[in-house]
Amino acid sequence: MRFIVLSLLLLTIYSGFAQKSKVDQFFTAGSLKNTSYSIYAVDAKTGTVVCESEQKSLSTASVMKLYTTAVALDLLGPDFTFATSVYYSGSLDAKTGILTGNILLKGGCDPAFYSAYFSDRYQDCFGYWIKQLKNCGIKKIQGNLLIDLSALDQKSIPGGWAWDDIGNYYGAGVSALSFGDNQYEIHFESSKLVDHPAKIKSIIPEMSALSLDNKVVSSTKAGDNTIVYGAPGLWHQSIEGTIPVDQTDFVVKAAMPDPSVVAAQVFLKKLQESGVPLSGSFTKQVVNDGTKRTLIATWQSPPLKDLIVPLNKESLNLYAEHILREVARRKLGEPTLAKGIEAYQQFCVDKGICSFGFFPTDGSGLSRSNALTAQTMVETMKYIYNSKNWEFFLNSLPVAGVDGTLKNSFKDTPLEKNVHAKTGSMSRVRSVAGTMKTKSGRVLLFAILLNNFDLKSPEVSQLLESILLSFYNEK
Repeated sequence: MRFIVLSLLLLTIYSGFAQKSKVDQFFTAGSLKNTSYSIYAVDAKTGTVVCESEQKSLSTASVMKLYTTAVALDLLGPDFTFATSVYYSGSLDAKTGILTGNILLKGGCDPAFYSAYFSDRYQDCFGYWIKQLKNCGIKKIQGNLLIDLSALDQKSIPGGWAWDDIGNYYGAGVSALSFGDNQYEIHFESSKLVDHPAKIKSIIPEMSALSLDNKVVSSTKAGDNTIVYGAPGLWHQSIEGTIPVDQTDFVVKAAMPDPSVVAAQVFLKKLQESGVPLSGSFTKQVVNDGTKRTLIATWQSPPLKDLIVPLNKESLNLYAEHILREVARRKLGEPTLAKGIEAYQQFCVDKGICSFGFFPTDGSGLSRSNALTAQTMVETMKYIYNSKNWEFFLNSLPVAGVDGTLKNSFKDTPLEKNVHAKTGSMSRVRSVAGTMKTKSGRVLLFAILLNNFDLKSPEVSQLLESILLSFYNEK
């Protein structure tokens, strides 16, 4: 009955609205009257306000990534790249090819290093480095492989992230040397019987230091219903929950405790396989000790304009957090979370964007304590719309009914292939922000933030669709 009443209410408003206050009519039903909402939409070309609710400061979920994208395009530029480098230190005997010293792998804070989203870009990276190492005349290494992590502090996780997020793949923390999206795969085999223990077949990539308590059981419930509990730097993790019955290879993704160690292990193995023996092992060198080093080779990431595509279409928290810290480095000289937050707030001041109620706590929106108004988000997009970076920004947004997090949304409506927007979702939080064309041909920039609603997920999706359809029908 509640769903029917809600449907009838929404249908009455499809004809569009000219008065700003009409948006409040969406929230008069009993199931919606206690919902906190912030809605704002403007004509992209003129800046004329088409719709606005009372501007409340609300939790954003992943719509926060749009702010990160806008700031990064403006401060770093669309062609900015991260760099990961290899050096050697010590003395090299030109006759024997013996290096008495160390190989140093210096992380450059590249979030895409060996990422699944850019696999073609990095598939030859380690091989190229080894080839260049040999071109330097190095045939044997009497020393160690050192990991230089001095480019970033060791606070990999924002304080506001939930304990049941940070062990899972989407809660992976940043690292000066990230690797493979800072994720690993747990391959399960499940019983044909309900509530029987699921067996771990393999872990990819292999991590000899990892200790994983397995409490996963089989269930008639579809999909992955597991939670991985762990923390950065701690190699003991646990996983609990359910996977479907009768699975021969069911994959669950989790966050690597220390991606820099995994990267070093893979590189070390490649060195050994290439016929360049190394007498020692590897060790982390968090601070550059000033030892003279000689550059062997550097590998550049894809440019920022390409990195923001999976960032927004696939909602990659890791990419957003890396970019926040790089913004902090460029703007304030320190690549820390605290300086990143300061840089984000200063951006509003510098660009004349409404900053009332703007309380950023990370770059991805995974923290529930992020808060802003829809007006702040729209004014940020309006600034980018009037800049040379709009096409890069627009290209990164999911397209309704086509790709990314909107692939299955708004199909068979005027919104399909029309709405380009970032979505956000967590418990009792739904948000969407982006751009669309109205029936009359106007380009709108909009943001809708909903908190603390008493609706099921399909009902929230219908509510968002109805609000966007009212934008479409606006005259």
